Amino acid sequence: MFKGILLDIDNTLYQYEPCHQLAQQAQFDYFSHTFSLDPAYIEQVYNQAKALVKSRLPASASSHNRLLYAQITCELLEIDALKHSLSLYNLYWDTFLKALTLSTGAEQLFSRYGHLPICLLTDLTADIQHKKVARLELMRWADCIVTSEEAGCEKPHPYMFELGLRKLNLSSEEVCMVGDNYNKDILGAQYLGIKSYWLTQQEHTEDEITQLRSQGVIPIACLGDIQW
Repeated sequence: MFKGILLDIDNTLYQYEPCHQLAQQAQFDYFSHTFSLDPAYIEQVYNQAKALVKSRLPASASSHNRLLYAQITCELLEIDALKHSLSLYNLYWDTFLKALTLSTGAEQLFSRYGHLPICLLTDLTADIQHKKVARLELMRWADCIVTSEEAGCEKPHPYMFELGLRKLNLSSEEVCMVGDNYNKDILGAQYLGIKSYWLTQQEHTEDEITQLRSQGVIPIACLGDIQW
């Protein structure tokens, strides 16, 4: 049915939250042990730093940059940012990547459709997303990648999807989008008339499923459920 796939990475091919929680806790432990700071206070300041970055850099790959989160956290805590920011950044991603594993559903998807051209379509910075690709060995199935850093915009911006189609040398009618984020992955695909598989744990009534399908959206609970 489809000649190619546009495929999200984060929270689609693996579970993001367990990796993130481990990585963030490693950072908080660093602050706590090195500077004898209260963990609850550290988390409060870290969230403030993250919000500042996102307000200054809306809808850009840099808004996800954990080095900026670490730097501004240090600055707010009046800690030497030049001395500690990079260590905190590396600690986060080293911990995150070590915990990263491909989901069973993703393995089933690749087993079934890994022979098709696949373009990974993902927000965040190129360096980190390429490291995830390497850790998960996605190069075994995927042919190319589009990151929001490369595109200069984030999903659901149409250019992200257009660039993916261009790299696959396929039209919007010839591919499907697979992702977990309705507002980013699914609505972004809809703008270009791309049919999509929405990975979601939400419960839907028969009427809701019928309406979604009429819009070119098929809700699924597992990537292994995808068949055409």
